[in-house]
Amino acid sequence: METQDAPRHTSTNSPIAPREPVAYLRLMVASTLGMTVFGAVQVVPAVSLDAIGTDLGLNLEHRGAVISLRMVGLVVSLLLVGYLGQRRGKQHFLFWGFLAIAAGKLLGAQSSGYSSILGAMGITGLGLGVVEALVNPLAAQLNPRHSARALNILNGLFSLGLVVGAFTTGGLLDSGHSWRMAFLIWLLPCAVCAVLFLTPHYPRHREETEGASSGASELRRFLGLPLFWVLFVAMVMGGGCEAGITSWAPNYMVKILGASARGGALATIVYGSFMALGRFASGFLVTRVGPVGLMTASAVCCGLTTVGLAGVQSPWAAWCLFALSGLFVACFWPTMLSVASDHISTASTWLFALLSAAGVLGCVIFPWTIGALGDDFGLRSAVLVLPASMVVLLALMVPAARLVRPHRHRAEVVQPH
Repeated sequence: METQDAPRHTSTNSPIAPREPVAYLRLMVASTLGMTVFGAVQVVPAVSLDAIGTDLGLNLEHRGAVISLRMVGLVVSLLLVGYLGQRRGKQHFLFWGFLAIAAGKLLGAQSSGYSSILGAMGITGLGLGVVEALVNPLAAQLNPRHSARALNILNGLFSLGLVVGAFTTGGLLDSGHSWRMAFLIWLLPCAVCAVLFLTPHYPRHREETEGASSGASELRRFLGLPLFWVLFVAMVMGGGCEAGITSWAPNYMVKILGASARGGALATIVYGSFMALGRFASGFLVTRVGPVGLMTASAVCCGLTTVGLAGVQSPWAAWCLFALSGLFVACFWPTMLSVASDHISTASTWLFALLSAAGVLGCVIFPWTIGALGDDFGLRSAVLVLPASMVVLLALMVPAARLVRPHRHRAEVVQPH
């Protein structure tokens, strides 16, 4: 049964706001569960990659292509659904998005060779792009007065999902189960998320009820705003730093510090756990220090901890630094999206998609850059890319502070689709 007590806001042009039902509780439950599942399903192929390659006879290039094709599908879906989602409604996109993830997992578990696993990863990526494009703006739309808090907590659940997925998949593989089972166990959670999102009572903005602008006109408007470009570059830096640590933490532990494979995996687990903790904490701190203040302090602290990685000598010290890096890198992605929502366009799916695509771009560039520099100069020197990104992000906070004005909530009329 849908709740009817979601916050309503009156239009500045109308003395009386229509009181229409919004399934606030159901959509928030769907969003929180969906973001946790979203994080978990993403890490399953990475943890299973060695087992998949051995079973299907894939070389290293083919194994890399399996992950890359999923990323391509994610970006294509992210931009397409971000463009269409606001005008056509989120309800059916999210339903079919989670079903696409489930279908990709099912097909992946039945794969018999390279081409079939590639197809499964492509379908999974399309579903993941839908979730990336729509869940964050939906949460901002449901919580217009506390979007920064809501987005930090929601993305903290994504980090928690990464840890849950890594633990679950690793446990299954260690106990002798096939990697195919690690794919299949996520079918039911994806189906539950799909059903939860299948409600007609979504909120709608006043701008949508009066006739939303076209995606092309929105794009032209965003491209003309200095704040958009500040956030765009900052998303590349923040997302890239986050992905650079995620991608190279296990390898760094094994190759540089001589840790075991389990010790390398532990670096990812403590990093993801502390990133989740950082996002939960950021959701409360941001209301006290402001988004720009929070990101400025986080950039300084993250820069210092990642500089320390270049000179660390013991595995215990490295685990501590990876944990602190996760804690301090946590706020960037969700807080930047909340700034865009509050100061550019409230819950615009197209805006969120563009900025998320910038973050994904960083996720592609930074891991590759660290690897390329590591071949030439060594991995200790290559990880200095991470604090360098924090220096750039810190510099971006100067114009961001000037461009961000005290938040004034836009008037909205909440209506169901």
